[in-house]
Amino acid sequence: MASIRTLSDPTLDLQSNSKLNQHQNASLDYETGGSGRPRSSSFHARPNSPATPTRSRHAAAEAASFWDLKVKKRRAAKAWYSRKRVKGAVALIGLVALFFFVNWIMLLRLQDRRPDPDSKTRVSENSVLVQESLGKYAKGKRPQKGIYGRLLALAAHALAEGANKREPKDLWQEPFVLASAWRPCADQRNWEPSEGNNGYILVTANGGINQQRVAVCNAVMVARLLNSTLVIPRFLYSSVWRDASQFSDIYQEEHFINYLTPDIRIVKELPKDLQSLDLEAIGSVVTDEDIMKEAKPSFYLKMILPILFKNRVVHFLGFGNRLAFDPIPFQLQM
Repeated sequence: MASIRTLSDPTLDLQSNSKLNQHQNASLDYETGGSGRPRSSSFHARPNSPATPTRSRHAAAEAASFWDLKVKKRRAAKAWYSRKRVKGAVALIGLVALFFFVNWIMLLRLQDRRPDPDSKTRVSENSVLVQESLGKYAKGKRPQKGIYGRLLALAAHALAEGANKREPKDLWQEPFVLASAWRPCADQRNWEPSEGNNGYILVTANGGINQQRVAVCNAVMVARLLNSTLVIPRFLYSSVWRDASQFSDIYQEEHFINYLTPDIRIVKELPKDLQSLDLEAIGSVVTDEDIMKEAKPSFYLKMILPILFKNRVVHFLGFGNRLAFDPIPFQLQM
């Protein structure tokens, strides 16, 4: 009975409908937030947030300022390099101008230099004296050209001046009396001369006069070391020095032979039986390629002495700096 009454009572129906409406309105207000708009399911998913366009504009402004700064730096670097190139070009032009200016001044000084009349007078007087000297002492010969002629003229002039003057009596006397009592105190040579029985040594020296002098000294030492006879050295003609002088044109052969007689035996030429030999064919020609530079005495005893025993003659061709200074025995250095 109670249930039927409840279903049929209209007052209860109205109350239940009003409660249902209130519950729906409350849920709607909760979803819309009281403003009538639906709530978003997430706080970060709001599509119409005002912070998003502000950030994008700020990032674009920063990028624009960065590229502007980079462009300004590039322009400044280009301007600096251009200024540097301009300064270098100006400095180079200045140096070239200074070079030509200095040359121009030197040419002007050379052109403006005028001969001194006194110097002309002195030159003319000297030329007259030279001509007179040549006329007296040349005996009608044609004067030599070049430095030899000038030296000859100066010598003739000196002789002409000294012809009328007497030589002082005390010219060759020792002015210091005690100096005349001095005697040489160097060590005297106490070894016997080399007999030169092992063969003959020929030397054809190359180079200038100084190189040839060293070659002659080395040849004397090698002849003494190998107990051989030295033939008067010969000199090769050099296209650089253009000097065709031989040993006898520079040195005195007789003095050379006599002075070294206590040390080695020296002859002017090979014996007749050795002159007809082809030295290159029998292996007696020794060039600079066969001897190391500044070779020691042991090299000559080991390599050259057997050739000397076999062929009786060795020809050193070139012989430039082919002997060491040390170790050389004392008696060979003298």
